Amino acid sequence: MAGHRLAKFDIGGTSMGRIITNDGPSNIRPFLEPDSIALVGVPRRTGRASFNILETLLTCGFPGKLYPVNPNADSLLGVKVYPDTDSLPHGIELAVIMVPRDMVLGAVRGCARRGIKAAIIVSEGFAEAGKDGQSLQVEVVEAARATGMRLVGPNSLGSMNNFLPFSSSFLPPPPVKAPVALVSQSGGFLEGFSDFVAGKAIDLGNTCDVDFVDCLEYLETDPDIRLIVLHIEGMKRGRRFLDIARRVSRQKPILALKTGRTGAAARVIASHSGSLAGQDRVYDTAFACAGIMRVKDGDELSDVTRALLHLSPLKGNRIGIVTPTGGCAIMAVDALVQEGLELAQLSTQTVEQLREYFSKWAPPKNPLDMLSAGMSFGYKKVYTACLQGLLDDPEVDAVICIAGWPTVKTIQETAHGKSKPVVTWVQGRWTGEVSARLEDTGYKTAYPTPERAARALSALRQYSSWKNRYK
Repeated sequence: MAGHRLAKFDIGGTSMGRIITNDGPSNIRPFLEPDSIALVGVPRRTGRASFNILETLLTCGFPGKLYPVNPNADSLLGVKVYPDTDSLPHGIELAVIMVPRDMVLGAVRGCARRGIKAAIIVSEGFAEAGKDGQSLQVEVVEAARATGMRLVGPNSLGSMNNFLPFSSSFLPPPPVKAPVALVSQSGGFLEGFSDFVAGKAIDLGNTCDVDFVDCLEYLETDPDIRLIVLHIEGMKRGRRFLDIARRVSRQKPILALKTGRTGAAARVIASHSGSLAGQDRVYDTAFACAGIMRVKDGDELSDVTRALLHLSPLKGNRIGIVTPTGGCAIMAVDALVQEGLELAQLSTQTVEQLREYFSKWAPPKNPLDMLSAGMSFGYKKVYTACLQGLLDDPEVDAVICIAGWPTVKTIQETAHGKSKPVVTWVQGRWTGEVSARLEDTGYKTAYPTPERAARALSALRQYSSWKNRYK
């Protein structure tokens, strides 16, 4: 067919054909910005645990038109229900298909007859379920390809856009317009985890058609998105992916949570999304070449995301430390060194500026252990002076503050408006009460351990270095 070609997967994939079009990023716009949706196979059940996508869309306030399809209902939640796809009107942008596996092929063909050019297949039992499922998936792909329809899935919860709002999943979208996009091969990530939440997300499922390349091309120019997160189990169109990622990462940070690092996990992936994990070290090398930052777990993803969104670029690797305790300062230094950062040497001006607060036999030096001085001259006054000194010091590129949660407000006030990155290791147990108080302050770069604070700064430095290559 003109405008289409078959490609083979070249990193961790199979030889199964996929649809590739030449229409550019607008080709997947309906998956994230639909103005009308057909819900093929919507259940009649409503309420808690009904997994009813129609109910989700109505609840979240989706502004577009909805066309539920179920032969056993005339209306549902006040919305007209259509008996089959052939009775749908023309001009619908997106179909969400949730019928049993053996009915999916017919549903795709029916949607195509009504001119629908984008479909999410929620149904399971395809490439992730053995040879029969793989054969059926090929048939579905061929049926879509014959009319230029784009597919997400199968085995996908679909997509969500909190800016619209819209969610093709039974999971209601969180009311957070975070400038972060998530492209995942698992629907479980759409809810977010730890402190991470996305403003837009898409679950590729088995990735039979729409893939990471398509999504990166779309997100590259998305004005709502400043950072892109990829959850990767396996990769298809690897070379094209690296070319696109290298270009996009110069404008927006790309983080990759690549799972399947172990042989056991790789075998589980094969039965989850039908992808092959590939050799893990190959991904490390490929990511580095494309400017993609790899994160190991959910905590690191959350930590690095917050640093990249809320901190200025880190121009160098010289770090200053303000601390009320020498032992914790040593822990922070160890964490910095392990992340490839180093302890800054304070300028003469900063030493002279702070000398009045410190004993003659213990002049100010980095780390600035200020407890004794704080007890003599006032804790807040000295902490502020030390932090201000590091922020003004041209020999210091970033600051780690060590403090209890009551000092966070002082840190926030002192660092406000400064271009130099500041992160805080908040000491003590991170109970729900402490987390709530920190959230109330609006301070986004507080971390529960020195290792996580140092890791955030290291990622900031890594991305700054990558961007500087292309200035």
